[in-house]
Amino acid sequence: MAKSSSEFPKPAKPLSFKQVVDKILEEPDYAEFIHNEVLKARDGDTEAGKKVAAHFKPLPDELKRLKLPPDFGDDDRCTNNTTHYLIDFAAPAKLW
Repeated sequence: MAKSSSEFPKPAKPLSFKQVVDKILEEPDYAEFIHNEVLKARDGDTEAGKKVAAHFKPLPDELKRLKLPPDFGDDDRCTNNTTHYLIDFAAPAKLW
């Protein structure tokens, strides 16, 4: 049974791309939580988008290595679906 979102409080600072993917792969309950929030955010749920943004912000070096612009996702990350796609692929990994 997955933990509720209240069991995954906002971290002190958002996790980097590597950190969030590691957490997704190590913690199936977190993977399910963040996957569900990403899906809701992609459907326009701004509160879910805020949760995703609170949990995830790629580092400048990560963006560079992914060949993404330095300001990728800076424009209203709560509703920017392209940012959510970065972690969407990994979130259901433990659910497959």
